[in-house]
Amino acid sequence: MIITLLAIAFLLLLIGMMFFGKMALLQKPKDPNDVFSEKCSICREKFHKSMLVERQIGDYKMLYFCKKCIEGLHTDSQIGR
Repeated sequence: MIITLLAIAFLLLLIGMMFFGKMALLQKPKDPNDVFSEKCSICREKFHKSMLVERQIGDYKMLYFCKKCIEGLHTDSQIGR
């Protein structure tokens, strides 16, 4: 009885690992150039990473900002003065 439960648990674990592995493969960028591109955190346009300013929040969250959005933020901060 216990061997049957362990076998079922193992099969469920194996199926789960295959499912999550497939999902991870589907989320990989398909174009090699996509590895070097990110979306701006404000306007959501895609840019090459060299054209973006990046800021890290905490240990893992990385935000990217394009030149247009940085200039817009600067203009907005000047209006408030």
